[in-house]
Amino acid sequence: MDGRALLFVGPDGSGRFTLAEAIGITLHIPRVVSYTTREKRTKETEGKEYHYITESEFKQMEQNEEFIEVVQADGICYGITKVDCERLLKENGSFFAILSPEGCEIFKKLFDKTLTIFVQADKETVTQRQIQRGDDPQTIERHLSHYDEIMDYQSSCDIVIPNYDLASTAQELTTRIETFLGITHHPDSKY
Repeated sequence: MDGRALLFVGPDGSGRFTLAEAIGITLHIPRVVSYTTREKRTKETEGKEYHYITESEFKQMEQNEEFIEVVQADGICYGITKVDCERLLKENGSFFAILSPEGCEIFKKLFDKTLTIFVQADKETVTQRQIQRGDDPQTIERHLSHYDEIMDYQSSCDIVIPNYDLASTAQELTTRIETFLGITHHPDSKY
């Protein structure tokens, strides 16, 4: 597909969602929202973090070949639709997605121009962030069981960035993404 796709990946609790959203707001790049069969967390909103659907709805969409990528982790299905990607590319010329390593590999094959951004944080930090957002101990343990495997993917990414301070990480990453997108700002710009 024509257009540019920014692909954010990293372990749960690395801050990849928060960082990606900050970059999207700063650079006026929309996010393609995934569909999932997992339960909505207390502070989440339908259509913002995910589209929450039942397993039967997901399977029907999959049978209808609506998804361009489908990933299953711990019995939970995730997918992004082709129509959503095409719409965002037509309207904006680019979008960002928050993906698993498997999803990144699928997107890298489908899109002409991708920039993969691996957001990292150490195991203790991601654990504390998950506790702070209210994840239960079983969910945290499930996420941590994939930590090392996900961290191994960073060598396959274009940019690897540690995320311990959102403001400084976002500032550094914005500059690198601007280069990829061919965006230049006036020297007096606050960005």
